[in-house]
Amino acid sequence: MPEAVVFDLDGTVLKVNSFRLWVSYLIKARIPHLRRRGRWRLSLGVARALMARKAGVISHETLKWRLQQLWQGVAEGDGGAIEADFVGVLKRFVRPELSDVMRAVAAGEIDAILATAAAGDYAYGLGCALGFRHIVATPRIREKGDPSTVGIFKREAVCRLLAELGWQERDIVLLTDHADDLPLIGISRDVYWFGPEEARTALQRDLPDVRLRPGLQADEILLTQSA
Repeated sequence: MPEAVVFDLDGTVLKVNSFRLWVSYLIKARIPHLRRRGRWRLSLGVARALMARKAGVISHETLKWRLQQLWQGVAEGDGGAIEADFVGVLKRFVRPELSDVMRAVAAGEIDAILATAAAGDYAYGLGCALGFRHIVATPRIREKGDPSTVGIFKREAVCRLLAELGWQERDIVLLTDHADDLPLIGISRDVYWFGPEEARTALQRDLPDVRLRPGLQADEILLTQSA
């Protein structure tokens, strides 16, 4: 039975944090279909949200929710243009060392899931553009205060999707770079780690039943999937 291969996005598939690029993209407001006043209002809205976060008035979660509202306000009726433009920006940051693995994902040779806390407003489009057929992300539409797909919420969402796909009995192979994924790491057989080496060593001591391998060895997935 093939493994279910779960890919984190930021710092793993991408060598950067997409949230920071998203904030920069929004505050610059270089969006062709927006008139000058619309661009100014968008930049001001983002700046106010960032200042509230820096002052400790709102949480990171609320900041993300506010940015989603601003994004949806300018994306409405644009036929997906703003999402496609930003996806094009993000695709330039896909890790080159994962190129063979990503080609296999796009070809359907790996039973892959993209699982990220990033906003679905762009994560779904990016995942599809990279060839993922199954994507877990922070929902586009959610109530203020609803959690992102992070930590235990990410694990629960992945497990629900595995059950829907009939993959719940499969071993999980996880690619990630961050301890936020500890709930998923704990239920994985193998983890390819793209974070600091000292963190991988510490996690391996704490989780002796999980095989934590350097991310540069991720091409091994191609061998196990074809076996």
